[in-house]
Amino acid sequence: MSGQDKSHRIEIIVAVIGLVGLLGAAVIQNWHNLFPPVIIKSQNFGPEEIYCNGSGQVCSNRFAIDVTTRGVLKVQYVVPPTHCGPIKIHFYLDGKPVSSTGTLGWRGAPGQFSSLPLTSREIDLGPVSSGNHSISLEAEGEAAGCNPGRLTSWFGNLQVWTSVLDK
Repeated sequence: MSGQDKSHRIEIIVAVIGLVGLLGAAVIQNWHNLFPPVIIKSQNFGPEEIYCNGSGQVCSNRFAIDVTTRGVLKVQYVVPPTHCGPIKIHFYLDGKPVSSTGTLGWRGAPGQFSSLPLTSREIDLGPVSSGNHSISLEAEGEAAGCNPGRLTSWFGNLQVWTSVLDK
């Protein structure tokens, strides 16, 4: 290889390194515009009383909310002080079933029901596509406490976490 070829290669390498450096500096300088920070926002909904149709334990009327997110979507159900019987909550996302709780108790429950949890675990419904989504809850009762064998109504307390852009 001649000295002129080596010199030409060195010039090309130096030019590429300089270009990469300029692009890197531009990305760093505009990082906040290219990748804006995402903030997790928490919202509480309820209590909302839902009256049930029918004669069974599954309440066909659902508690529903619409939320907007950039991908994060988590929920947690909290038993309100007015509950007086065991309940399971079924979660739906955009009309499709996605998760259910185990049996949840109520404040002051006796005997075997006294050790039941009063909140669901934090349920991760995401990641979901950016935009609007519908979350709905359906209750299923159990004959105990004030429930004689038919769920007539229930209350809902729901905590929802979503992601939003910090802009």
